[in-house]
Amino acid sequence: MIYNFLKILHIFSATLLLTSIAYSFLIWRDRYSSPRVGAIISSRIQTQTWVIILPVALFQMATGFTMLSLQEDDLSQLWIVGSIIGFIVFIASWFSFIYFLLLAQQVPIDSDGYGTAGERYKWFRRVQSFMLMISAAALLTMIFFMSNKVA
Repeated sequence: MIYNFLKILHIFSATLLLTSIAYSFLIWRDRYSSPRVGAIISSRIQTQTWVIILPVALFQMATGFTMLSLQEDDLSQLWIVGSIIGFIVFIASWFSFIYFLLLAQQVPIDSDGYGTAGERYKWFRRVQSFMLMISAAALLTMIFFMSNKVA
C-alpha cells in the first residue's frame, strides 16, 4: 500500500519537476529582448530552481530510494545504476546552467551587442544551451533506464 502511494507521489513530483524545467527553458529562451528583462527572467529562473526544482529533485531521490528499499531491489542492477548516474548528471548540468546564467548576467552588454562584452555574452549563452542539452539527455536517459527495467 505504501509503495503504491509513494509511486503516485513520485510520478506527480516528476511531472512537477519536468514542467518546472520546461517553463524555465521557455522563459530562458525568450529572455533576450532587453538586458533589463533578461535580469528579471534570470532572477525568476534562479528562484524557481531553489524553490521548486531542487526540493522536488531531492524528493524524487528520496521516494525513489524508498521504493527501491521497499521492493528490496539490488542496487547494482543496470536500470538503477543508469538512473542514478542520469540523476547526478542532470543535477550537475542544471547547476552548471544556473552558474553560467549568473555569469552571463554580470557581463555588461554593449549598446550594439558586439565587442568583447557581447562576445563573452554570446559564449555564455552557448554554454548555457550546451548545459541544457546535457540536462535533457540525462533526463531522457533516466526515463529510458526506468522504463526498460527487468521485472
